[in-house]
Amino acid sequence: MPFGAPITQLPKTSLAGIDVYVHDDGSSQVLFMELGADRAAVTVPTHTHGVEWGTVVEGEIEMTIGERVELHPAGTQHLIAAQVPHSFRFRPGTSSIHCFGERRITLPGRSTPVRGPA
Repeated sequence: MPFGAPITQLPKTSLAGIDVYVHDDGSSQVLFMELGADRAAVTVPTHTHGVEWGTVVEGEIEMTIGERVELHPAGTQHLIAAQVPHSFRFRPGTSSIHCFGERRITLPGRSTPVRGPA
């Protein structure tokens, strides 16, 4: 996987079985997501939130955005408009970066989720 220090020094959590390093500035988050090559594919179920920008660093993600199914190999970017239903299927050996103008994921050590608008 491509992420090294300082990314791997960020707080770490898991999302649907994917390792996630979280950069949180108090009002927005950047998620650095990794699924090892030795693990099975993982699906992040359909959900909505504010605008999301992301890029696949390594591997491939199958994205369902609204009614479209798209394959995103390494080097591709996505921009998902606010409140558009979407899901992701991470293939083994995939790393990606996801940026949000809100807080999307529970940080390690917190007892309650920290989330922006749904």
